[in-house]
Amino acid sequence: MNGKINVGIAEDHLLVRQGMVSLLKEFEELNILFDVGDGKELMNRLKEDKPDVVLLDIEMPNMNGREALEKIKIRYPKIKVIIISMHFEEPYIIEFIKKGANGFLPKNVDIELIVDAIYSAHHDGYYFDTKVSKVLAANLINPHNGVNTNAVSVLTDREIEILRYVCFEKTNREIAEILNISQRTVEGHRKSILDKTGAKTSMGMVIYAIKNKYVNV
Repeated sequence: MNGKINVGIAEDHLLVRQGMVSLLKEFEELNILFDVGDGKELMNRLKEDKPDVVLLDIEMPNMNGREALEKIKIRYPKIKVIIISMHFEEPYIIEFIKKGANGFLPKNVDIELIVDAIYSAHHDGYYFDTKVSKVLAANLINPHNGVNTNAVSVLTDREIEILRYVCFEKTNREIAEILNISQRTVEGHRKSILDKTGAKTSMGMVIYAIKNKYVNV
């Protein structure tokens, strides 16, 4: 299993869950660690098995996705959680991203997009498509989102350049190759950007970049 991304699935509709498992098993880079039908069962499984990414439904019996997400982020903060729900609406998107979800997708999405989201959440920490990014930009950019709005002028030209590549979902290695610098140098610049902007994650950096017009949505 070395090198594979371990995935857990929590979905109460058996046919939907079985279909998801069957389709995801076609991708060699993924290992379906378990699939469960409710949030309580999910939390019990997490005591034994620690997936890299959890695909989580919102509406489930015994313990819903809202409660499960909150518990996961407290007990297992390294696990990435992608919400997959029929409630692909602005209030739900905002609520669950604020609670720590690393991605949010509608249930009727193609399996390839779910796989992309798994890869991105695992490697980059998040996956937000165009709609979710616009919702976040419009609703989460405010003085209370934890981003330091007084830091606009403190970023160097190189940091601004790297920040823009982060917004385009480039990895540290890809940025290093594009700019002809070492990956360690990129990592140093990213840490500096986080420190200067007050952001805590790559998504925080993206929000900061949008708010300060380094990129356009």
